[in-house]
Amino acid sequence: MIEKTLARRYAAALLKATEAEGTTETVEQCLRALRDAWKGNRSFRSVLLQPKVSRDQKKALLRKPFEGAGSRAFLEFLGLLIDRNRQNVLPEIAEVYDLLADAVKGEVRIQVRSWRPLADEQQARLQSEFQKIAQNKVLLDVKTEEDVLGGVLCYVGHTVADGTVRHHLKVLGEKLAESIRR
Repeated sequence: MIEKTLARRYAAALLKATEAEGTTETVEQCLRALRDAWKGNRSFRSVLLQPKVSRDQKKALLRKPFEGAGSRAFLEFLGLLIDRNRQNVLPEIAEVYDLLADAVKGEVRIQVRSWRPLADEQQARLQSEFQKIAQNKVLLDVKTEEDVLGGVLCYVGHTVADGTVRHHLKVLGEKLAESIRR
């Protein structure tokens, strides 16, 4: 809970600074790269969380890949995270920043997972329906995943719309169990 509150505060402050600087999209990409490195590279995480590694070394590790990115606010932000020992909140900050930046641009990013590739017409229909609901431009990120057994699974921020066969069977099973208990 505290991490989410911190992430929102840090992301909002960073967004304000990058909007003034005109580097919002660049910083969005940089944060995604850091989030992916954090989640996918255990050594990277370990170094940033290791108390024996100096703050200066941690700052250098975080800043070096982004020195040419053109965002002074972002580099200062990375230093601030290290100074305040908040580097563990980095993945959450990246996610919240994405959501806030999309909202500023009037966009909603929706992840769609299906058990087989969706036809262009299906994607267009999904996008159209979500745009009616969101009343914003909808960007679909459609991927095929074998563990989604029939139907689609949609993620809108932290909200999940589960239209999979597995979910429908679970709901049906719960209704049957409820009717038997009566």
